[in-house]
Order: sequence, then C-alpha cells, then structure tokens
Amino acid sequence: MRAAQGGDLLLAAAALSLPLVATDRSGQVVGALLGVPSGAVTEMVTRLPGHDQHALVAMIRYAKIKAVAVDKDARGRGIGAALLKRCVQVYWQLDYMLLFGEFETTRALGPYYTRQGFTVLEHGQTIDVGTLLCGVPMRLGAGPGETFFYRWRGRIR
Repeated sequence: MRAAQGGDLLLAAAALSLPLVATDRSGQVVGALLGVPSGAVTEMVTRLPGHDQHALVAMIRYAKIKAVAVDKDARGRGIGAALLKRCVQVYWQLDYMLLFGEFETTRALGPYYTRQGFTVLEHGQTIDVGTLLCGVPMRLGAGPGETFFYRWRGRIR
C-alpha cells in the first residue's frame, strides 16, 4: 500500500497480485492461477477528472483473473475449479467486490465458468463497473475474440 500512497500504481498492482499454484502429491506443479488488480478499471478511473483517489480503490476492490492453467495430463480432476474457488475465497476475505476475466471465445469455456459461479456475457455485452465505484458509469467487457466472465461479491448486480 505504501507504493500506492507514493503514487506508484504499477508497483502497488504487483504487490496486490495473487499467484496460486496447485501441486500433485510429488510436488509437481499441475495448475496455476494469477489474479491481478484490474488495470482496465484503474485506467478508466484515472481518466476521470477529480477521481484519482478512486484508482487505488479500484485496485483493492476489483480483481481480474488473468490466467488459469492446468497441465494437460491433470485436467478433469477439479484442479482449475479448486484454484478458482480458492481465488474467490481469498478475494472475498479481502473485501473485494468484483472478480472477472476473459477467455478465448474459441475455447468455449462458458459452461465451465458458469459452473464455477461466474456469469458469462454474450459477445458485445458489458457490465457497469463505475457507478458503484465512483458514481460514474464505466463499461467493461471482452476484447475482440474474447469472452467475458464475472462474479460480484454477495448478490448479483
């Protein structure tokens, strides 16, 4: 948090990242997940005049699941689901409000993320991440060739 207080949001983002690793009984890595503060939301907020203080709030309230990977030979054993479950537990314990991510649309992972408790958006759909954060609507969704998934803490918004 000292980095953010000093104005170094990149250093703060690194400090707020959540790397999770799953290993098998022999200690071999079979899966990993990386959660990071939302650079997209932070950037949108910093562009709003007079809302600089909300950039740090965005970093400690909204997180992006940047990557989930499971070794090909270990798939189908619930490792990805366990990593996602732990990720959600940690972020909710830290009082985050929103977790989201994207996957390549061609991978057709929508049903998987839905089973894990996330809402998967159709192409072109977005969610408002700004009104709750700083009183200004800001839309967030998937980039080209990507599908967006998200989960609000508590009730669905």
